[in-house]
Amino acid sequence: MAKASLIKHLSLSEKIYEVLKDQIINEELKPGQRLLDDRLASIFGVSRTPVREALTRLASEGLVEIVPRSGVYVKKLTKEEVEEIYEVREVLESLAARRAAEFMPERQIKQLLILLEKAKASVEKDLVKAHIDLDVRLHDLIIENCHNKTLATIMTNLYTLIHVFRVRVGKNKQIAKRATEEHGAILEAIRKRDPDKAEKAMREHIQKSRSYIYDMKIIT
Repeated sequence: MAKASLIKHLSLSEKIYEVLKDQIINEELKPGQRLLDDRLASIFGVSRTPVREALTRLASEGLVEIVPRSGVYVKKLTKEEVEEIYEVREVLESLAARRAAEFMPERQIKQLLILLEKAKASVEKDLVKAHIDLDVRLHDLIIENCHNKTLATIMTNLYTLIHVFRVRVGKNKQIAKRATEEHGAILEAIRKRDPDKAEKAMREHIQKSRSYIYDMKIIT
């Protein structure tokens, strides 16, 4: 009985975490916004305990900030923090692209090419959410096939923070078009089993992604 209660409790915490994470990424909850556990508990119709557990998990992933004697706030990243995130992303994801060019199975490469075509079509049709989802899946597939579990784990955690910027930048059609062209260069290098070109193309893509964030004045 106690075990069943624990599973139900953990399930509540997990569901609250997923909802809040989605709201933060899609900016329904704004950077700097205070999150009151009693108000959230009322909204979700639960006690404060699963809400606090969800907030603690979000804090561990860098999406919220717990300020002692003040409260919990949606994390507002500084320019320095974004630089650090993208510096790490550039190194690790470029390595992932290199290893994908060496090890990715042919059937997965074909899947990458299908995702790219779908992404192009979604941009032309102004299907913003679809394009962002396809962008995420394309990068995820490269990471999943880099044959380095440690690298994949680190990138999975880093992507939680990166996804916030993907959503903001992905709403710009011109930038979305450029991104699909950059993806095309990466995939072509992987398809041709050219690790050097794959690494270089991914590095350039990450650098441009960072510049788009600054050009759009997403952070100051």
